[in-house]
Amino acid sequence: MSNIKERATRPYQVITEEEKIEHMIKTYMLGKKYLLKGYFEEISVNVEEFLPKTGMIVSCFSELSENVAFYRVFKKYMDATCYVEENLGNDRYKVRVEAFRIATNERRYPRIEANPDAVSINSIRAARNVIKASLFNVPTSVKVHFSEYERRLKNYADEVHVKVFESHDEKFELVRKTGKVFWIKNTQDINSYIPEDENAFVDYRSVLHVDIADVMNDYRKKKIVSELIVPVIYVGHDGGSVPLGYIQLISKNKEIGLETIMELKALTFEMVDRIRDSNTMMINKRQAVTNVSLGGLQIRISDPELKQFLVHQKGFSFDIVFRMQQPITVSSEIVYTGVDRNHDMIIGVKIMGWSSRKGEMERYFQLVNELAKGKI
Repeated sequence: MSNIKERATRPYQVITEEEKIEHMIKTYMLGKKYLLKGYFEEISVNVEEFLPKTGMIVSCFSELSENVAFYRVFKKYMDATCYVEENLGNDRYKVRVEAFRIATNERRYPRIEANPDAVSINSIRAARNVIKASLFNVPTSVKVHFSEYERRLKNYADEVHVKVFESHDEKFELVRKTGKVFWIKNTQDINSYIPEDENAFVDYRSVLHVDIADVMNDYRKKKIVSELIVPVIYVGHDGGSVPLGYIQLISKNKEIGLETIMELKALTFEMVDRIRDSNTMMINKRQAVTNVSLGGLQIRISDPELKQFLVHQKGFSFDIVFRMQQPITVSSEIVYTGVDRNHDMIIGVKIMGWSSRKGEMERYFQLVNELAKGKI
């Protein structure tokens, strides 16, 4: 048997009142089959008899320890946390239910069993070094890339800075926290402080803690005509984004236009691609998929190198290969891990993103539906 370690938690309604537990046992458990929670193998637990208050008699071929949980998926996931009071022999146990948990949301997608001949994964990519949104945990390789781009952009303005977020200056904090562009086209025009698109640009005027006239005066004293700060947002193999740093242009002789913003945003994508590529380890070893859904997969990792590598990852990207089909590239977040009876690592992943190739998500959905119909 193999224990599951969950990394993601789902919201639950918790029931601990004795009267409600008694009602739940009689209504949803008595005479029904449940599964032993925490194991990849399906270990059946049959609820045979109700005992006064919160007790019941169950049968299970696997030996039950003192603290166990049984679960079942109706429309929603439900489990019962129990205490084993007595081993009655012949695979029968007297248990007391201490609490019920009912998921507040229905399971979004059904799981479909798969075999390695039908579905597998390959081209597994994950980070050598985990990049976090910490000002004190930026790898040296990232700073090297930033310095290179700072040299490339030196002729774009009077001052060019490509840096990781280290300053707690209000402007930089706004860019880091919002992921939006800071742009003052003309520092002496009040309209430049009011963005036309608040979804893409920082509304500096609405968050200024000083009078806007003082800001304009400060720019005038420094002889700054225009200022631009574009965030560099790193997207990892788990699909998560981290605000790493910024490109800052300060112009003292001309306005910075929208075309420059579009060019710099394209350069930030290029930077992120290069940083991710230099920080990526790729392993081409095909691994089996045991079940799939429209939202994720359960994967069996048998390769020793991958077992050691993936257990420390928050997520990774890989190619999903359906039989006789072109690969589909996805990024994922690991939601649970474990080891089965064959000492293979079992990973449950949630799909977080798709490659830029057109129609990847639609093709995946189509292939999962065909697998459910037995056509793959």
